[in-house]
Order: sequence, then C-alpha cells, then structure tokens
Amino acid sequence: MNVEWDVLKNGLLVAGFGLLGVFAVLILFYIVTRIMVLLGNKFQKKEPDSKS
Repeated sequence: MNVEWDVLKNGLLVAGFGLLGVFAVLILFYIVTRIMVLLGNKFQKKEPDSKS
C-alpha cells in the first residue's frame, strides 16, 4: 500500500479549514446573540411596579 502524502496533506488541510469555518460561525453566532440580548435588555419597556 502506497500512501500519497500530498493527497493526505491536502485532505487534512481542507478538513482543518472546514473546522475553522465551523468554529468561526459558532463564535460569530454567540457574539451576535449576546449583542441582541444586551440590546433587548437595554431597550426593554419598563413595567410599572405592582405592589401586592
């Protein structure tokens, strides 16, 4: 069995770029979600205090 190291190297490189892309999208989704939550809390209408 003869291993073509060039092909293996290119396959690992493509797999690495794919993993980097997945983690980049996850981090971006987390940041955008945090910003949306912070903005939602900042601009939330204040409810009048109900005293029981």
